[in-house]
Amino acid sequence: MSSTTTSKLGLFKPVPGSSEPFRPSDFNNNMDLIDAEAFAIDARVDTLEGQTLDTRLTTAEADIVALEAADVALDGRLDTLEGQNLNTRLTSAEALNVTQTTRLDGIDTLNNTQTSRLDGIDALNTTQNGRLTAIETLNTTQTSRLDGIDTLNTTQNSTLTAYGTRLTNIETLNTTQNTRLTAVEGVNTTQNTSLTSLTARITALEAVDVTLDSRLDDLEEDIDGGTP
Repeated sequence: MSSTTTSKLGLFKPVPGSSEPFRPSDFNNNMDLIDAEAFAIDARVDTLEGQTLDTRLTTAEADIVALEAADVALDGRLDTLEGQNLNTRLTSAEALNVTQTTRLDGIDTLNNTQTSRLDGIDALNTTQNGRLTAIETLNTTQTSRLDGIDTLNTTQNSTLTAYGTRLTNIETLNTTQNTRLTAVEGVNTTQNTSLTSLTARITALEAVDVTLDSRLDDLEEDIDGGTP
């Protein structure tokens, strides 16, 4: 009779063909070792669940949940099979544990990579925070300047409103003046026509005056020359 232990968990297993019995104490010890490994895996999974992981971690969490469900089912089936030769199935369970350990090691490696990337992001965030602070300071300065411009615009708007009122008054006066000028221009046209007629008449009268003056001159000569 002889027995050995598994390399990973140290589980007891009889050497096939040696007639080594599988005692309940051996089975219980093996289950304790498996439970301890399951608790260790659960603790590592809890640690992983507390971190921000990518899509691969989400897939790994789903796999772990499935493995936990399988472990629960396996525990129930192993309770039923206590006292029986479970070496083959335990060997399969050990192989599964090795596979899970390998996958968890991969997850640990991924966590290390993600931690490094997050450190880079933290450093970048620090830089960005500094730049954002500078931008916020500049925004405050710009806001102050814009407030000043708003105040000036309000003053200018008030002044422009006053100017607008004055311009409206001027436009109204211009309309009145245009109406009066139009009337004056009409009178001027009439006066120009009358003056043209008067000029013609004056010109005619002047011509008559010249003629009359000449006739008077002749009469004066005749009268003076005819004096005895």
